Amino acid sequence: MTMSQLEALPIVIEGHSFICNDQRMWNLNEIHRVLGLPASKMPSEWNNKIRTQLDRSGNFRTVNGDGGGTWATEAGTVAYAMWVSTDFYLMVINAFIFMRNDAIVRERVAVKQADEANANLSIAAPKADIFDGRLTNGGSVPWNWACKSLGLAPMKLKEGLKRSGKFVQKWNPDSYADELRPQEKAFSIGLFVTKSVMGKDTWQVTAKGYAWMQGNAQKWRELIADGDRLKAAERRAQKRLNRGGK
Repeated sequence: MTMSQLEALPIVIEGHSFICNDQRMWNLNEIHRVLGLPASKMPSEWNNKIRTQLDRSGNFRTVNGDGGGTWATEAGTVAYAMWVSTDFYLMVINAFIFMRNDAIVRERVAVKQADEANANLSIAAPKADIFDGRLTNGGSVPWNWACKSLGLAPMKLKEGLKRSGKFVQKWNPDSYADELRPQEKAFSIGLFVTKSVMGKDTWQVTAKGYAWMQGNAQKWRELIADGDRLKAAERRAQKRLNRGGK
């Protein structure tokens, strides 16, 4: 697995995070400034054969104006660190090794989670004939059924739709607790319907609502996955900070 196949993660040097741009290049001026390197080691002061060769091969880019400076690929950043000092080179190379290992671990965790999710869906999802029959006959299906048939996590989707304003938190007298449910407008336009199940009021997804969910499912899956990755990255960053950036 190559780094180009993995999501770009920040490199962490002495507890400071540095993020690459869309071209996977790091701002050497930012690294120099944040880490308090000597003025004699500013990127603009680096002028030798190695720098010239790397510049010709596209490993460096100079940008003028706001947010400008010298940008470098991973190879260019490591070469710059070697020019600064041996100790700084070791810091930078270890930062890139840690980033690569972290990315590989993230990928393996994501694959494992996806396998587990698929296994759970195969067990928990409703039978297709029952599911389709209820919708085609003008009926409705429970929220969890609809979500699982589309490969969506029911509770995480509710939370996401609440953040976007499509769901609200409302008191449920049957369960004596707040619950996340669609806005009233969603009921009035026929996406959802209220039902009485075993003497308790609840709500379900109509055929029109399921079509709406199908149209947004891919986007929602990506947003949920992005949210999971962000939370995981934040947890790892916090652990590194707790260890003193090591």
